[in-house]
Amino acid sequence: MTRRAASPTHAGPRAQASALAEGVALHRAGRLAEAERCYQRIKRRDPDYAEALRMRALLAHQQREPAAAVKLLRRAVEHQPSNPIYHHSLAGLLRALGDRAGAIAAFRRAWALQPERAENGLDLADALAQAGDSEAALAVYEEVSRARPTLLAPYLSSANLMFERGDPEGAAVRLREAESRAASNGAVQDELAAAWAAIGAYEHAAELYGARLAKAPDDAQARAGLGSACQSLGQFDTATAHFEQALDIDPGLGWVYAALMSNRRYVFSDARLATMQRLVADRSLDARVRSQLHFALGQYFDVREAPEQAFTHFEAGNRLHARREPFDRDVFDQRIERIMACCTSDFFEVRQGMGHASERPLLIVGMPRSGTSLVEQIVASHPRAHGAGELSDIGRMVRELPVVTGSDERYPDCLDRLTPDVATMLGQRYLGGLEARAPDARRVTDKMPFNMLWLGLIALILPNARIVYCRRDAMDNALSCYFQLFSRGLRFAYDLGHVGHVYRQHERLMAHWREHLPLPMLTVDYEDLVRDPESQSRRLIEFTGLDWDDRCLDFHRHGRGVRTASVWQVRQPVYQSSLARWKAYQPWLAPLRESLGGSA
Repeated sequence: MTRRAASPTHAGPRAQASALAEGVALHRAGRLAEAERCYQRIKRRDPDYAEALRMRALLAHQQREPAAAVKLLRRAVEHQPSNPIYHHSLAGLLRALGDRAGAIAAFRRAWALQPERAENGLDLADALAQAGDSEAALAVYEEVSRARPTLLAPYLSSANLMFERGDPEGAAVRLREAESRAASNGAVQDELAAAWAAIGAYEHAAELYGARLAKAPDDAQARAGLGSACQSLGQFDTATAHFEQALDIDPGLGWVYAALMSNRRYVFSDARLATMQRLVADRSLDARVRSQLHFALGQYFDVREAPEQAFTHFEAGNRLHARREPFDRDVFDQRIERIMACCTSDFFEVRQGMGHASERPLLIVGMPRSGTSLVEQIVASHPRAHGAGELSDIGRMVRELPVVTGSDERYPDCLDRLTPDVATMLGQRYLGGLEARAPDARRVTDKMPFNMLWLGLIALILPNARIVYCRRDAMDNALSCYFQLFSRGLRFAYDLGHVGHVYRQHERLMAHWREHLPLPMLTVDYEDLVRDPESQSRRLIEFTGLDWDDRCLDFHRHGRGVRTASVWQVRQPVYQSSLARWKAYQPWLAPLRESLGGSA
């Protein structure tokens, strides 16, 4: 019997595995062209080698060829339909490309094939939450936590989702479960404390950080976290001491420098300043950390009235941040146009009588850095009112609207599918969140600035809500956004052209709401408020329907926890130093003035 020669177009499994390992090593080293040549050699030998198809797909995605990447991964799934890795990889790619339904189906298949792998369930739940199916997401998080009771992630994710849905009590229950069940180590304790702070439970967060530091006083993250909790509680001297200790342990905690500078009275020591300047010049340092350092240095020189040095740092910090999180102006503009086309007087007129009749909500909207925190602090100082801060409840409802209305369209196009029963349910859910936060308050404020985008939904589910629109000089407002490193979102704020453009669009939108929105609206100009705080505060309180109380003029003495970039400012008496602040930076603001056009 004669032995047939091996086909030159096929290699044995061991040779293919060796070739793939070589390609993967090149890929991980960033030598993409060499990795691609290696993958192509494998393709010529065996075009259906599933793992090579997956790696070629990842490479195609890196090379900005999404259609090719999806095609390759689908082929891998076809050849090995029982391999959860390929379904999971396909799901991740589809999610990155915005195909939520496809991603959810693939994540669900991966989890069914490998239920013992918690990551499969967590990714499915995250995808469901992003798609607006919160109930299904919470069910999956619960299932994962039952299977892996010591795993922290499902507790934290479900607590965050519950808080976004206006259920702070449910979020607290999940975090308490995590405290009793999750593995007990330093990293877990730090994450738990941060999670409590994220839902506004700053006192409990401080307790957890303190307990951690009693065992590990050199835990820089815990020390900094305790400083942040104290800062939110208005304990600025204590916060400063913890922040400085954290930096002594780990000088690379970039966000801590910015947190220190949010206290406008703080002065960096010469040694600390030298460390910051050395770190910010190190291009091998993570771009996020360098951005945080640039913003802190910008604030440092701004306070010292050195505008050229300050602007240089602000510009560098903004540029680094914008590279990581680019802003799509066209997407934003299209959303504004769709809202204005949908939410007209006629649209609201035929939907009268929908929603919950409560008068408790007071929504404070406008551009970020327009005085929303100051307005809320004045109202919250009234004994019959409560300041709830920037709530995510309405934004979460907007994401869920397609699911709850059974529509394939997103907001605002799905609003025409909103039934009276669903509108009442959503209104009750929002009010339940206010009740949980302040059961005895007659008025509760929600100062999420960009709720101005969702006022059409708010009018349908809360027809007796009141709106306060905070307005500020365009140049000052835009520059204040540009000089602020926000904790999340607001991608437009990191480019002068974008922030000016968004300011103009927000003016158009608010003019539309003044004409069409069937809700009472009060406009508060920041400049009038700081120049004449008493008359403007009386006007504001009258609009809320509450009787005047002199404590509203001593708002800076209010002891509530604050989750805002203005954490220091709202605890100070009214000051006018921020008026016409832009003039000191006029030589560098041509792009802003051009983008603002007539608004400037």
